[in-house]
Amino acid sequence: MPEAKTPWSLTLSEVGLRLEELRERRGLTQGDVAGHEVLVCRGIRIDKSGLSRLEGGQRRRVARDLVEALLEVYKASATERSEIMALLSADTTPAGRPRPALWRRNAHLLGPMQFEGFLKMEGRATALSNFERDIWPGLFQIEDYAYSVIAQIRPDLRPSEVKALVDVRMDRQQQVREGALSEFRALVDERVLSSSVDDRAVARRQLERILQESEASRNTIRILPEAVGLHPGAAGPFVVMAFPEAARQVVWVETMVSSLYFDGEEDVQRYTAAFTNLWERALDPDETRTRLKKKIKELEQ
Repeated sequence: MPEAKTPWSLTLSEVGLRLEELRERRGLTQGDVAGHEVLVCRGIRIDKSGLSRLEGGQRRRVARDLVEALLEVYKASATERSEIMALLSADTTPAGRPRPALWRRNAHLLGPMQFEGFLKMEGRATALSNFERDIWPGLFQIEDYAYSVIAQIRPDLRPSEVKALVDVRMDRQQQVREGALSEFRALVDERVLSSSVDDRAVARRQLERILQESEASRNTIRILPEAVGLHPGAAGPFVVMAFPEAARQVVWVETMVSSLYFDGEEDVQRYTAAFTNLWERALDPDETRTRLKKKIKELEQ
Protein backbone atom coordinates (compact mmCIF):
# COMPACT_ATOMS: atom_id res chain seq x y z
CA MET A 1 0.00 0.00 0.00
CA PRO A 2 2.03 2.99 -1.18
CA GLU A 3 1.91 6.28 0.68
CA ALA A 4 0.96 9.32 -1.38
CA LYS A 5 2.44 12.74 -0.74
CA THR A 6 -0.21 15.23 0.30
CA PRO A 7 -1.20 17.35 -2.71
CA TRP A 8 -1.05 21.13 -2.51
CA SER A 9 -4.59 21.34 -3.86
CA LEU A 10 -7.02 18.45 -4.09
CA THR A 11 -8.61 20.09 -7.13
CA LEU A 12 -5.29 20.29 -8.97
CA SER A 13 -4.58 16.73 -7.89
CA GLU A 14 -7.81 15.70 -9.59
CA VAL A 15 -6.79 17.61 -12.74
CA GLY A 16 -3.43 15.84 -12.71
CA LEU A 17 -5.05 12.45 -12.30
CA ARG A 18 -7.42 13.04 -15.22
CA LEU A 19 -4.55 14.21 -17.45
CA GLU A 20 -2.49 11.18 -16.52
CA GLU A 21 -5.37 8.87 -17.45
CA LEU A 22 -5.72 10.59 -20.83
CA ARG A 23 -1.97 10.36 -21.49
CA GLU A 24 -1.86 6.67 -20.67
CA ARG A 25 -4.93 6.04 -22.83
CA ARG A 26 -3.02 7.55 -25.75
CA GLY A 27 -0.07 5.29 -25.00
CA LEU A 28 2.31 8.22 -24.42
CA THR A 29 5.12 8.38 -21.88
CA GLN A 30 5.88 11.53 -19.94
CA GLY A 31 9.01 11.86 -22.04
CA ASP A 32 6.96 11.71 -25.25
CA VAL A 33 4.77 14.56 -24.06
CA ALA A 34 7.60 16.80 -22.85
CA GLY A 35 8.88 17.35 -26.39
CA HIS A 36 5.60 17.06 -28.28
CA GLU A 37 5.20 19.30 -31.30
CA VAL A 38 1.90 20.74 -30.07
CA LEU A 39 3.63 22.14 -26.98
CA VAL A 40 6.59 23.35 -29.03
CA CYS A 41 4.35 25.17 -31.53
CA ARG A 42 2.50 26.89 -28.67
CA GLY A 43 5.75 27.92 -27.01
CA ILE A 44 5.01 25.84 -23.92
CA ARG A 45 7.87 24.15 -22.13
CA ILE A 46 7.52 21.37 -19.59
CA ASP A 47 9.99 18.59 -18.89
CA LYS A 48 9.35 15.06 -17.67
CA SER A 49 9.84 16.07 -14.04
CA GLY A 50 7.38 18.95 -14.34
CA LEU A 51 4.77 16.74 -15.95
CA SER A 52 5.23 14.17 -13.19
CA ARG A 53 4.61 16.82 -10.53
CA LEU A 54 1.56 18.07 -12.41
CA GLU A 55 0.07 14.57 -12.60
CA GLY A 56 0.87 13.97 -8.94
CA GLY A 57 -0.88 17.14 -7.79
CA GLN A 58 2.33 18.66 -6.48
CA ARG A 59 2.21 21.96 -8.37
CA ARG A 60 0.79 25.02 -6.63
CA ARG A 61 -0.45 26.49 -9.87
CA VAL A 62 -1.21 25.02 -13.29
CA ALA A 63 -1.51 27.37 -16.27
CA ARG A 64 -4.66 27.07 -18.37
CA ASP A 65 -2.71 27.20 -21.65
CA LEU A 66 -0.60 24.23 -20.51
CA VAL A 67 -3.69 22.17 -19.73
CA GLU A 68 -5.34 23.16 -23.01
CA ALA A 69 -2.22 22.10 -24.91
CA LEU A 70 -2.07 18.77 -23.10
CA LEU A 71 -5.74 18.13 -23.85
CA GLU A 72 -4.95 18.69 -27.53
CA VAL A 73 -1.99 16.30 -27.36
CA TYR A 74 -4.18 13.66 -25.72
CA LYS A 75 -7.03 14.23 -28.23
CA ALA A 76 -9.50 14.64 -25.38
CA SER A 77 -13.19 14.71 -26.22
CA ALA A 78 -15.26 17.88 -25.82
CA THR A 79 -16.81 16.46 -22.65
CA GLU A 80 -13.42 15.60 -21.16
CA ARG A 81 -12.08 19.05 -22.00
CA SER A 82 -15.09 20.74 -20.42
CA GLU A 83 -14.87 18.68 -17.21
CA ILE A 84 -11.13 19.20 -16.74
CA MET A 85 -11.19 22.93 -17.49
CA ALA A 86 -14.12 23.29 -15.07
CA LEU A 87 -12.03 21.62 -12.36
CA LEU A 88 -9.17 23.97 -13.11
CA SER A 89 -11.49 26.96 -12.78
CA ALA A 90 -12.88 25.64 -9.49
CA ASP A 91 -9.52 25.63 -7.71
CA THR A 92 -9.56 28.18 -4.91
CA THR A 93 -6.14 27.54 -3.39
CA PRO A 94 -3.99 30.54 -4.33
CA ALA A 95 -0.26 29.95 -4.57
CA GLY A 96 1.47 31.09 -1.46
CA ARG A 97 -1.72 31.32 0.63
CA PRO A 98 -0.50 31.95 4.18
CA ARG A 99 -1.17 29.30 6.76
CA PRO A 100 -3.36 30.24 9.73
CA ALA A 101 -1.29 31.96 12.41
CA LEU A 102 -1.88 29.11 14.86
CA TRP A 103 -0.50 26.62 12.33
CA ARG A 104 2.53 28.81 11.64
CA ARG A 105 3.37 29.09 15.32
CA ASN A 106 3.20 25.32 15.74
CA ALA A 107 4.65 24.20 12.41
CA HIS A 108 7.49 22.42 14.25
CA LEU A 109 4.89 20.15 15.86
CA LEU A 110 2.57 19.71 12.88
CA GLY A 111 5.29 19.25 10.25
CA PRO A 112 6.86 15.96 11.39
CA MET A 113 3.40 14.37 11.58
CA GLN A 114 2.39 15.82 8.19
CA PHE A 115 -0.70 16.93 10.06
CA GLU A 116 -0.99 20.28 8.34
CA GLY A 117 -2.01 18.44 5.18
CA PHE A 118 -4.72 16.67 7.16
CA LEU A 119 -6.03 19.94 8.57
CA LYS A 120 -6.08 21.54 5.13
CA MET A 121 -8.12 18.70 3.64
CA GLU A 122 -10.41 18.27 6.61
CA GLY A 123 -11.51 21.88 6.34
CA ARG A 124 -12.63 21.35 2.73
CA ALA A 125 -14.29 17.94 3.19
CA THR A 126 -18.05 17.58 2.85
CA ALA A 127 -18.15 14.11 4.42
CA LEU A 128 -15.97 12.36 7.00
CA SER A 129 -16.07 8.77 8.19
CA ASN A 130 -13.85 8.37 11.26
CA PHE A 131 -13.08 5.12 13.09
CA GLU A 132 -11.42 5.43 16.50
CA ARG A 133 -10.35 2.55 18.67
CA ASP A 134 -9.15 4.09 21.94
CA ILE A 135 -10.22 7.75 22.08
CA TRP A 136 -13.10 9.95 21.02
CA PRO A 137 -12.67 11.71 17.64
CA GLY A 138 -10.66 14.92 17.83
CA LEU A 139 -13.58 16.94 16.44
CA PHE A 140 -15.62 15.99 19.53
CA GLN A 141 -13.00 16.35 22.25
CA ILE A 142 -13.30 18.87 25.08
CA GLU A 143 -10.14 20.77 25.98
CA ASP A 144 -9.30 18.91 29.22
CA TYR A 145 -9.83 15.53 27.58
CA ALA A 146 -7.68 16.52 24.59
CA TYR A 147 -4.85 17.66 26.88
CA SER A 148 -4.89 14.38 28.81
CA VAL A 149 -4.98 12.26 25.64
CA ILE A 150 -2.21 14.13 23.83
CA ALA A 151 0.01 14.12 26.93
CA GLN A 152 -0.35 10.34 27.21
CA ILE A 153 0.18 9.66 23.51
CA ARG A 154 3.11 12.10 23.20
CA PRO A 155 5.18 11.81 26.42
CA ASP A 156 8.09 13.36 24.50
CA LEU A 157 6.37 16.76 24.45
CA ARG A 158 6.70 19.51 27.04
CA PRO A 159 3.47 20.71 28.70
CA SER A 160 3.62 23.91 26.62
CA GLU A 161 3.83 21.85 23.43
CA VAL A 162 0.90 19.67 24.51
CA LYS A 163 -1.10 22.84 25.15
CA ALA A 164 -0.15 24.12 21.68
CA LEU A 165 -1.53 20.97 20.05
CA VAL A 166 -4.69 21.25 22.15
CA ASP A 167 -5.12 24.82 20.89
CA VAL A 168 -4.76 23.57 17.31
CA ARG A 169 -7.38 20.89 17.99
CA MET A 170 -9.85 23.39 19.41
CA ASP A 171 -9.25 25.73 16.46
CA ARG A 172 -9.68 22.78 14.12
CA GLN A 173 -13.14 22.11 15.57
CA GLN A 174 -14.13 25.71 14.91
CA GLN A 175 -12.79 25.62 11.35
CA VAL A 176 -14.77 22.47 10.57
CA ARG A 177 -17.96 23.88 12.12
CA GLU A 178 -17.66 26.85 9.78
CA GLY A 179 -16.56 24.77 6.78
CA ALA A 180 -18.20 22.61 4.14
CA LEU A 181 -18.79 19.51 6.27
CA SER A 182 -22.36 18.22 5.95
CA GLU A 183 -21.95 14.63 7.16
CA PHE A 184 -19.75 13.19 9.91
CA ARG A 185 -19.98 9.51 10.77
CA ALA A 186 -18.08 8.72 13.96
CA LEU A 187 -17.53 5.06 14.81
CA VAL A 188 -15.80 4.19 18.09
CA ASP A 189 -14.87 0.97 19.81
CA GLU A 190 -16.76 0.29 23.04
CA ARG A 191 -13.48 0.40 24.97
CA VAL A 192 -13.61 4.20 24.62
CA LEU A 193 -16.42 4.21 27.21
CA SER A 194 -13.94 2.94 29.78
CA SER A 195 -12.29 6.34 29.33
CA SER A 196 -8.80 7.30 28.28
CA VAL A 197 -8.48 9.67 31.24
CA ASP A 198 -8.31 9.05 34.98
CA ASP A 199 -10.27 12.13 36.01
CA ARG A 200 -13.90 11.03 36.34
CA ALA A 201 -15.19 14.59 36.04
CA VAL A 202 -13.33 15.09 32.75
CA ALA A 203 -14.54 11.71 31.49
CA ARG A 204 -18.14 12.63 32.36
CA ARG A 205 -17.96 16.04 30.69
CA GLN A 206 -16.46 14.39 27.61
CA LEU A 207 -19.36 11.93 27.40
CA GLU A 208 -21.82 14.79 27.82
CA ARG A 209 -20.16 16.51 24.85
CA ILE A 210 -20.49 13.31 22.79
CA LEU A 211 -24.17 13.05 23.73
CA GLN A 212 -24.66 16.66 22.66
CA GLU A 213 -22.86 16.08 19.35
CA SER A 214 -25.03 13.02 18.67
CA GLU A 215 -28.05 15.31 18.45
CA ALA A 216 -26.56 17.46 15.66
CA SER A 217 -28.12 16.77 12.28
CA ARG A 218 -24.84 16.25 10.45
CA ASN A 219 -23.39 13.87 13.06
CA THR A 220 -24.09 10.17 13.39
CA ILE A 221 -22.27 8.38 16.21
CA ARG A 222 -22.16 4.64 16.69
CA ILE A 223 -20.42 2.43 19.24
CA LEU A 224 -18.94 -0.87 18.14
CA PRO A 225 -19.64 -3.51 20.85
CA GLU A 226 -16.77 -5.55 22.25
CA ALA A 227 -18.76 -8.66 21.28
CA VAL A 228 -17.82 -8.03 17.65
CA GLY A 229 -14.34 -9.37 18.47
CA LEU A 230 -11.36 -8.90 16.19
CA HIS A 231 -12.04 -6.84 13.08
CA PRO A 232 -10.18 -4.81 10.40
CA GLY A 233 -10.30 -1.70 12.59
CA ALA A 234 -7.99 -3.42 15.06
CA ALA A 235 -5.15 -2.27 12.80
CA GLY A 236 -5.75 1.30 13.96
CA PRO A 237 -7.90 4.43 13.54
CA PHE A 238 -8.49 6.06 10.17
CA VAL A 239 -10.50 8.79 8.45
CA VAL A 240 -12.12 8.63 5.00
CA MET A 241 -12.72 12.06 3.45
CA ALA A 242 -14.98 13.07 0.56
CA PHE A 243 -14.83 16.41 -1.29
CA PRO A 244 -17.19 18.34 -3.55
CA GLU A 245 -14.49 19.09 -6.14
CA ALA A 246 -12.98 15.61 -6.44
CA ALA A 247 -14.36 12.39 -7.88
CA ARG A 248 -12.44 10.23 -5.41
CA GLN A 249 -12.13 9.98 -1.66
CA VAL A 250 -8.94 9.96 0.37
CA VAL A 251 -7.87 8.15 3.53
CA TRP A 252 -5.71 9.34 6.43
CA VAL A 253 -4.07 6.96 8.88
CA GLU A 254 -2.17 8.28 11.89
CA THR A 255 0.83 6.40 13.27
CA MET A 256 3.12 7.14 16.21
CA VAL A 257 5.56 9.15 14.09
CA SER A 258 3.57 10.37 11.11
CA SER A 259 0.21 10.54 9.36
CA LEU A 260 -0.19 8.74 6.06
CA TYR A 261 -2.32 9.86 3.14
CA PHE A 262 -3.73 7.45 0.54
CA ASP A 263 -5.77 8.22 -2.54
CA GLY A 264 -5.31 5.10 -4.65
CA GLU A 265 -8.62 3.54 -5.65
CA GLU A 266 -7.74 0.12 -4.23
CA ASP A 267 -6.55 1.59 -0.93
CA VAL A 268 -9.61 3.80 -0.50
CA GLN A 269 -11.96 0.93 -1.32
CA ARG A 270 -10.30 -1.27 1.28
CA TYR A 271 -10.77 1.30 4.04
CA THR A 272 -14.27 2.22 2.90
CA ALA A 273 -15.31 -1.43 2.90
CA ALA A 274 -13.84 -1.91 6.38
CA PHE A 275 -15.70 1.12 7.72
CA THR A 276 -18.99 0.04 6.14
CA ASN A 277 -18.64 -3.46 7.57
CA LEU A 278 -18.03 -2.16 11.09
CA TRP A 279 -20.69 0.55 10.79
CA GLU A 280 -23.35 -2.05 10.03
CA ARG A 281 -22.28 -4.16 13.03
CA ALA A 282 -22.30 -1.26 15.48
CA LEU A 283 -25.08 -0.11 17.80
CA ASP A 284 -27.57 2.17 16.10
CA PRO A 285 -27.62 5.87 17.10
CA ASP A 286 -30.44 5.43 19.65
CA GLU A 287 -28.72 2.48 21.30
CA THR A 288 -25.50 4.46 21.33
CA ARG A 289 -27.15 7.39 23.12
CA THR A 290 -28.66 4.99 25.65
CA ARG A 291 -25.21 3.54 26.34
CA LEU A 292 -23.75 7.05 26.71
CA LYS A 293 -26.44 8.12 29.20
CA LYS A 294 -25.88 4.99 31.26
CA LYS A 295 -22.15 5.60 31.45
CA ILE A 296 -22.68 9.27 32.39
CA LYS A 297 -24.86 8.21 35.32
CA GLU A 298 -22.17 5.79 36.47
CA LEU A 299 -19.59 8.56 36.48
CA GLU A 300 -21.90 10.86 38.46
CA GLN A 301 -21.95 8.44 41.40
